[in-house]
Amino acid sequence: MNSKPFFGELKRRNVYKVAAAYAVIAWLLFEASSVWLHALEAPTGVIKVLAVFLVLGFALAVYISWSFEATPEGLKRTGRVSPQEIQALPSWSTRKFMAFIVITALLASSLLVFDLVRTKPTSPPAATAQP
Repeated sequence: MNSKPFFGELKRRNVYKVAAAYAVIAWLLFEASSVWLHALEAPTGVIKVLAVFLVLGFALAVYISWSFEATPEGLKRTGRVSPQEIQALPSWSTRKFMAFIVITALLASSLLVFDLVRTKPTSPPAATAQP
């Protein structure tokens, strides 16, 4: 089996881009929710359920990016799209993409600073027995 056509098809259908974008956004969402859920003293099961949903969502996003193409008229099955329709889609400029990366990095670093700086709850002092 020759893997070059398969990986070429993954690239043509933008599966790599969708997988990378989903991984970054899911990581950011997971980190932010773990900080906020911990601050709100939510049960640890909530974070586990979120992780399962993010993994299932990753599989769904990769499947959709493989099966469908985004066209100006909306999503279409990959077999029904001509190459001219795919080329007609607008794309991000380098400047917009860099702004997105910088904003995402600033958001992630601010969540990290918040987690490091916030006051940790202290345990109540042990009660001493009075005779």
